[in-house]
Amino acid sequence: MATKSAFRKALEAAVDDKHCADHPMTEAWAEGKLGKDCLKGWAVEQYHWVSNMRVKDFYICAHAPNDVIDAQMGTRDEEIDPEHSHLDIMLRFATANGGDVATTKAGRGLPSTRSWVAWIDNVAVNEPWYAAIAATKVASESQSPRLYSKILPALREIYKFNEADIEHFWLHSEVDIEHGDEGYRLLEQHCTTTEQQDMCIHYAREGAQMRWFHFDGIYLHYEKGYALM
Repeated sequence: MATKSAFRKALEAAVDDKHCADHPMTEAWAEGKLGKDCLKGWAVEQYHWVSNMRVKDFYICAHAPNDVIDAQMGTRDEEIDPEHSHLDIMLRFATANGGDVATTKAGRGLPSTRSWVAWIDNVAVNEPWYAAIAATKVASESQSPRLYSKILPALREIYKFNEADIEHFWLHSEVDIEHGDEGYRLLEQHCTTTEQQDMCIHYAREGAQMRWFHFDGIYLHYEKGYALM
């Protein structure tokens, strides 16, 4: 196995500082103690996050190198593939927990979810492309393998969902190994100055904090009954 660069180790440490695998909601989920309304809420908020932040891809690609454009649009194409839409997978899990597709699509998501989307858009519009890659691919997508592998046993063995209903979790625990690693690789390849690397580390840390805040909103609203909207 190749030795990791100091830059990559710093990026990983920035994400691990607020990794959602360690969030109290995830801990309860892994123990099978999270209520079905919160499971539904997770899917609803995940849907609103993914469906509303896709504009950031075009801002990133407007100033990025060709290999970054190819990676970004490849991920986008996977997410919205009409034959296998990842949004539909999220809605399927929401429905399995009592959600309604029409109601979900008509909603806007919690303020905490909308804040995360707005923050990502702001980074993509106003900062260099590599800051946005750090804020998204590294800060979020790289979390999926550890996050979802932690809760998959409970989804199968305690909650007893069928495999189709939990496809989002086992699919992204696999594909986001590549997507997350791709983000690290692109940053290592293109960000060669101290200033660039420091900016990436900053936005990786901020992005992980924003996702943690997104989890806070879900947990408080759907599990603890604190009315956020």
